[in-house]
Amino acid sequence: MKSVIITGVSTGIGYAAAKALLSGGFRVFGSVRKKEDADRLQSDFGENYKPLFFDVTDEEAVISAANQVGQSLGENETISGLVNNAGIALGGPFLELPTAVFRKQLEVNVLGVVAVTKAFSKLLGCTKQSNTKGKIIMISSVSGKRSYPFVAPYTASKHALEGLSDSLRRELLIYGIDVILIEPGPIKTPIWNKAPAPDNSPFIGSDFETPLNKFYNYFMKKGKTGLSADVIGNLILNIMNNSNPKTRYVVTKEKFNNYFLPGILPDRWLDRMIGKGLGLIRKD
Repeated sequence: MKSVIITGVSTGIGYAAAKALLSGGFRVFGSVRKKEDADRLQSDFGENYKPLFFDVTDEEAVISAANQVGQSLGENETISGLVNNAGIALGGPFLELPTAVFRKQLEVNVLGVVAVTKAFSKLLGCTKQSNTKGKIIMISSVSGKRSYPFVAPYTASKHALEGLSDSLRRELLIYGIDVILIEPGPIKTPIWNKAPAPDNSPFIGSDFETPLNKFYNYFMKKGKTGLSADVIGNLILNIMNNSNPKTRYVVTKEKFNNYFLPGILPDRWLDRMIGKGLGLIRKD
């Protein structure tokens, strides 16, 4: 039975990926941080789901989990895939955010991916002696290619993940290991319930209060009507079963308007459109 590691499986895309892969005949090692989540997932998924306990920012715990997986596999058995899914989304007006917010965002979404990928690399086949050719799937975002106001920390982390993944994919040609990016638009996950409401915002009274409220209302609506996480879970299963996947998969509603058009328009045009829509353009 082929095995896959998934980080952050308690909810959302991670949960959907685990469900899809298990239904497709894979064994899943999925990371959680709480025992109650592990117990719930064990009940939901059955014996082919194996919980791993670590936070991606705790490198010692990540290495320990990799050793645990190595010991539990059969002789000469390896893992077929690693899905770097765990992540957080932090935002707010750039000038109003403490530097610690940016640091935390990058620590989880970028350095966490580095720690996990390095720890599980040997099991994926990153040695010249290995016959395994595993896949590394990075859960990025359309924000890894498109930038919007008030999400600078998150956007920076996903832009970094995009560049890191391209560089890593080219390095790992030496082992035959592939690196694939999935770039979702808004997905219906619990992440939208974690954003502070405008009337509970720490930015009330700042210069950005009104445009931030408009941004919040627009993107909350987008998120709550976004695609199901199962769409991404099924895509991950398809990638794992595909011997020649694409390097990137953009998955979003209204792909032309939400992804392609912002990449085609001149920067200044897009600036004015966003500025006008959110009330950010200065009136002299």
